[in-house]
Amino acid sequence: MAALLCGGAAHAQPLDAAGLARLRQAAAQDPQAAYDLGRMVRNGIGVARAPLRAFALIESSARRGHAPAMFTVSAMLAAGEGCAQDLAASRRWLEAAAALEHPEALQQMAMYVQEGALGYPRDPERAAQLLREAAHAMTHRAHAH
Repeated sequence: MAALLCGGAAHAQPLDAAGLARLRQAAAQDPQAAYDLGRMVRNGIGVARAPLRAFALIESSARRGHAPAMFTVSAMLAAGEGCAQDLAASRRWLEAAAALEHPEALQQMAMYVQEGALGYPRDPERAAQLLREAAHAMTHRAHAH
């Protein structure tokens, strides 16, 4: 079911009522399905936009170790989207996603470290290292596909 949405927004197929029901059922067991449904609810794709529900779905995926969900939860916490703003929790989720070599998380951390934001001390050398790690992780992603 999650494969219906994994091809990216340009390739995502709309779900009919039965497909949406299957995705909702799968979300309870499958972190990718929970993340996909959470993104749909976050963006109002085929369902009503509901930020609180979106956060809950994406966070449930993150708690099950899904790196893209960890990264998204970090961004939502930083912005207070669907939840109370919590910069410390945002940083913890970002670091968890980066520890799993999620390229976007590594890139975002590099930006924060470069700027001295989100509680990170400004460190251009560490930022450059994080960008190298992000590039390396992206290379692995490209080879996996």
